[in-house]
Amino acid sequence: MVADHEWFSPTRMVGLTVYAASCTACAAKYVSCLKSGRRGRLFTLLAVVQLFLLLDMAFNWRWKIHEFFGQGAMNRGVYAERRPPQAIALSVLFAVLVIATIWIYRKFSERPGLATALTGTMLSVGLTCCEGISYHYVDLVFYRMVGNLMVVSLVWIGLAVVTCSGVLLDHRSRPRS
Repeated sequence: MVADHEWFSPTRMVGLTVYAASCTACAAKYVSCLKSGRRGRLFTLLAVVQLFLLLDMAFNWRWKIHEFFGQGAMNRGVYAERRPPQAIALSVLFAVLVIATIWIYRKFSERPGLATALTGTMLSVGLTCCEGISYHYVDLVFYRMVGNLMVVSLVWIGLAVVTCSGVLLDHRSRPRS
């Protein structure tokens, strides 16, 4: 990968920082579970997903996938018709995220911190998918500048805070062995 001025943008630095923080929080929680003799498999999963999001931020995988499909659509002459499928994909993504959030909070109702961390991470993955779909009207909102940052970076911060807060809340809600 070639490091250029865009790679070091404030928006990307925020993304790298918040996903690194979320990954670290989830991994630290897993280690804490191991030390106290509790199972922490879900925190391992969360750490791996957060690591994937961090690597995606570093290497632009979502944009490379988007470019691959965009180039294929241009080669087939159907790029101009992309908006209806994008809108459908966003609708399906939204429905999946709503259903998954409800399921998580029902399944883990006795562990609200874990449910919060799972939801924050799941919504981060959903946001990455949403960025990859790159629907024009959503992009107009996400990539608007607020100072030196894009709006999307503020959403990344919010979701990282949700994930890290869930990790901390789970830590406080579970008695030490």
